[in-house]
Amino acid sequence: MAAVFSRRVSASRIAWMLWTVTLLLVAGAHVLALASRAPLYVYWLEDTLLSAAFATLGALIVSRRPGNVIGWLFLVIPVAGGLQFFSGQYATVALPSSLPGGAYAAWLSVMMQSASVFTIPFLMMLFPTGRLLSPRWRILAWSTGLLVAFSLLSLALTPGPILDFAPARNPFGVEAVAEIPGMLHTITNWAFVGCLLVIIASLALRLYRSRGEERLQLKWFVYAATVGIMALLLGGLAPVVFEGWWGSIVWTIVPLSLPVAAGLAILKYRLYDIDLIIRKTAIYGALTVSLALVYLGGVAGLQSLLSPVVGDSNQLAIVASTLVIAALFNPLRRRIQTTIDRRFYRSRYDAKATLEAFSARLRDEPDLDVLSGEMVAVVQETLQPEHASLWLRPPEKGE
Repeated sequence: MAAVFSRRVSASRIAWMLWTVTLLLVAGAHVLALASRAPLYVYWLEDTLLSAAFATLGALIVSRRPGNVIGWLFLVIPVAGGLQFFSGQYATVALPSSLPGGAYAAWLSVMMQSASVFTIPFLMMLFPTGRLLSPRWRILAWSTGLLVAFSLLSLALTPGPILDFAPARNPFGVEAVAEIPGMLHTITNWAFVGCLLVIIASLALRLYRSRGEERLQLKWFVYAATVGIMALLLGGLAPVVFEGWWGSIVWTIVPLSLPVAAGLAILKYRLYDIDLIIRKTAIYGALTVSLALVYLGGVAGLQSLLSPVVGDSNQLAIVASTLVIAALFNPLRRRIQTTIDRRFYRSRYDAKATLEAFSARLRDEPDLDVLSGEMVAVVQETLQPEHASLWLRPPEKGE
């Protein structure tokens, strides 16, 4: 038991370290753009939003289920996205200015972009259990893996201008790779398309076989994954469809739908049993933001109100705002907790309300027969067992 707990703690630390690294890479890219006054990297919006969403969800899953590969896949995507953004931003700054390493940064950015995209099919194959439907589906996993490896290797070594960073040329380009017959690339591309279609079929089959709450957990993710793969295929076969600002919107919303759908499964249907972690994070995150806004607004408001009377009222405004924060902490926490429970944890909220009402009823109802019937009803409503009954020991003589 101690060894299992130790491994879980170690995995959780690694996951949150990767989460921190991802956010630092994204923040560093924005700082680099501001400091250099250079244009933002072309995919800055996609990388900023997707990295934060995937990294947070991945760290939460690993914290609760470190043995499930889904959490680690959710972390691979944002780490690659953070590297893509930072190296892409450096290349955007370095290439026009002839700074060192611009071509290498551009090459790394393109490779990380492809790596993050190629991770998504494996995420869809394994969600939510982290396992394939059956051992027979291993051939699909291996085929997809080999096609991804060939595509990444070909992209890494193909000479010529780097995509999105032309006229910079691939510093690792090998002329022999350029001589690979185009027919082989065509066959590889169509084989990968076939694998993606089979992956959609495996998701549909997993949904068809699921029952009860598992089906509810899967339905939104299956829908989001299907739309995402279709968009991926359409973008690959007809890239002109997703050019310009419309392409930026599509390539942001479509991948973002995956962590959003998985988040719905976790929040609403208690997938991976991490709803308690997310509940506490949501409550205290919202509480922190609310108190910070109250504090800053209080300081600014009191300064403007008191300055005509007492002049420099900065210290007085800070003290008054701190006292307001102290007074608001518990009422605001309860209000936020009630709101979140009512919205995302309705069954728990209803169970709590039912128990509170029954406790009040216990004080007012002297009839034991009536209370017995109500107690069974409360147990059925809150715990939802298959069968519930109440047995009372008959009073013995003399009692």
